[in-house]
Amino acid sequence: MGTIYDNLFPLGMGTNRFPVSGVDDAEGIAWAADMVSRALECGVSYIDIAPTYSKGASMQICRLAFQKTAAPKHVTVKSSFLSDQTKEAGLQRVESTFKALEICHASSFVCWNIASWQQFLEITKKGGLYEGAQEAKKRGWVDHICFSSHAPPSEIIRIIESGLFEGVTLSLSPLNYSVMEPVLACAHKHQVGVVVMNPLGGGLIPQQKDYFTFLRHPGDSSTVQAALRYVYAHPAVKIVLSGMSCMEELNENLAAFQTPSSESPEERLQRINRHFSNIQGFCTGCHYCDGCPHGVNIFELMQSYNTTLFPRAKVLYGRVQEDLITDITVCARLKNTFGFLPQSSRNPCVGCGACERKCTAHLPIIQRIRGMYEMFQRRGFSREQMKRRLRELIGDKRTVAFYPGGGYTAYVLDVLKEAFPGERFSLSLYDSSKASWGSVVGGIVVQNPAQLPNANPQLVIISNYNYGAEIYEQLRYLDSIGIQVAMLHTPEDVPWVF
Repeated sequence: MGTIYDNLFPLGMGTNRFPVSGVDDAEGIAWAADMVSRALECGVSYIDIAPTYSKGASMQICRLAFQKTAAPKHVTVKSSFLSDQTKEAGLQRVESTFKALEICHASSFVCWNIASWQQFLEITKKGGLYEGAQEAKKRGWVDHICFSSHAPPSEIIRIIESGLFEGVTLSLSPLNYSVMEPVLACAHKHQVGVVVMNPLGGGLIPQQKDYFTFLRHPGDSSTVQAALRYVYAHPAVKIVLSGMSCMEELNENLAAFQTPSSESPEERLQRINRHFSNIQGFCTGCHYCDGCPHGVNIFELMQSYNTTLFPRAKVLYGRVQEDLITDITVCARLKNTFGFLPQSSRNPCVGCGACERKCTAHLPIIQRIRGMYEMFQRRGFSREQMKRRLRELIGDKRTVAFYPGGGYTAYVLDVLKEAFPGERFSLSLYDSSKASWGSVVGGIVVQNPAQLPNANPQLVIISNYNYGAEIYEQLRYLDSIGIQVAMLHTPEDVPWVF
């Protein structure tokens, strides 16, 4: 026996990085569709799609690409618990995806981004999202039930061991391999196929090719190719997703899997892992510091601090400030790899020194943790600060609109419930993507923003992090008719969702 991905080409295509300006960019959409169809004809068959990807245009792009070629394709239908909490909502998500792509079958139903073990229990309860996946499979709409997750590794292992899923999509790169290796081992043991997302460290590796040349073996033609081969070296990994934005990137990525390497997978893993352990100030993840008497998440914090030891990306989430980019990178590692979001930015460390006495690398753990919690306070990276931000914006208003209406806003709505327990709101969602109109997010129908003036909410909150300023300029006319418009994020904030 093997996994559901064993016979697929190892390179998969992510659809979130196409160079399009939006759903009305006909030229950009047509060009991107040509690239997807070329990838399909070259053997790339696993296509990772979501309605919000590439500024809402990914569905249009893939629909056009599928019309251009009869090459085999393995399409995912993604359904998030934050927006689709019931069996019926999950089935509606399949139908809306089929309609947008003009298809009638998909390879996988993906329970998208299970954030924790607790959320897994919610998804699998009677009448929940997992039953929707089972029904879709029973009807022949999908072949397999899978999940993706940024939960802590220990919780991902528990989800795999539940036996309910045939495949899992994980964030894996040379930067977090040591942390995720136990998850890979568990998936391999249970024959759960692994699809890797973010294999290039969220773009950091190609942006800093010179620094990461140590990834390369003489047989590798590029640093990017070496990184892709590295994550594929583990026997559990079957598909490596890459979000390609040009033909050059497609050809480079294809070569990583079409050209044989003179270095064995085992040799590659050993060589690169040894190099990481020798980086000055690098936390190797030995776990000797475990068991903090005050419950500080030392391992997660120190592993995430490792990201500061590498060069920064020049642009990240639309931001160019070096210090902000550094902080975004640290917080993204905490949230995406460990499911870590502090309840408050108050530092729980009392400086007892127990961890530093056990650290074989003699790292300044107390100093690093203190600096990180100061950063959390400065960047609004705690659940309490997020709730406080919503209270500041909303005040006594109870007719509130959010823009846009995708998965990011679904998370914001979840925070809203905690910020105003028991309060009743009249909420509405708006999005510029025509493909999202009529879809349901968090039990609320997404509408055309042209309807905003007639709806006349007291407040419109712009929840988008990347393009918040641009959206604000488009909607500021609402102020003149008495509708307040506000941005969720301040210029100093890190994202709430990465």
